[in-house]
Amino acid sequence: MRKRVVRDLGTIFGIVVILAAVVLINGYMRRGTLADQMDKIRRKAELDQQNLGAQLLPWELLRRTKGTKWSGPTFDPELKAVKDTRVNLVGFMVPEYEFRQMREFILLPLPIECYFCQAPLMREVVLVQMEKDAKVDLVKEPILINGDLTLNEGEGTKFFYVVKNATRGPAEKGGKLTRKQVGGEHMMHGAAAKQAEEAAKEPLMSGQEPPKSTPDSQTPPQAAPAPASPKP
Repeated sequence: MRKRVVRDLGTIFGIVVILAAVVLINGYMRRGTLADQMDKIRRKAELDQQNLGAQLLPWELLRRTKGTKWSGPTFDPELKAVKDTRVNLVGFMVPEYEFRQMREFILLPLPIECYFCQAPLMREVVLVQMEKDAKVDLVKEPILINGDLTLNEGEGTKFFYVVKNATRGPAEKGGKLTRKQVGGEHMMHGAAAKQAEEAAKEPLMSGQEPPKSTPDSQTPPQAAPAPASPKP
């Protein structure tokens, strides 16, 4: 009886392992298929813009950047040649901290749900800052960004690339922009990350000195003199 129970438990465990492996493989294949589809959509939009005469900053050039946040980036000479110039770039919008009426957001070659959950490669992350007084909502489709390219160098760089004074429009020929909904858990991740970043910038409170003791407080109290003994 005991051997049979052990055998049955082993069979159940094996089935669970197989089912888990199937789920993981299917999820990986779906993500890969979706990434391929989104890559094709972006490339088609890039081709549409090129056919309209736009000169695009290619993601392949950005991917040549080497380095990390701690070491700082090393840019390809061809990318350095367009530093501080007006560039066009096609990509997908990803929110950083705000999700509606955004003054700035992140642009990626492939869409993701949450910048803090999925942590894309730094060499593929472009921070976009809209032109003065312009605010935009998050959209599903690829967009065309036009703005001034800044390359940030040095250790501790959060964003290698920033496109400033940017304008935004649909990237696909005759395309439209559809507002994208963001899950509540991802909004919480963004809010928590913003609070943590702001807290890190706050200066530490200066320490307080203990009150200085006075000479009177340092002198122990004198005992009262004993009464004199009566003379015989």
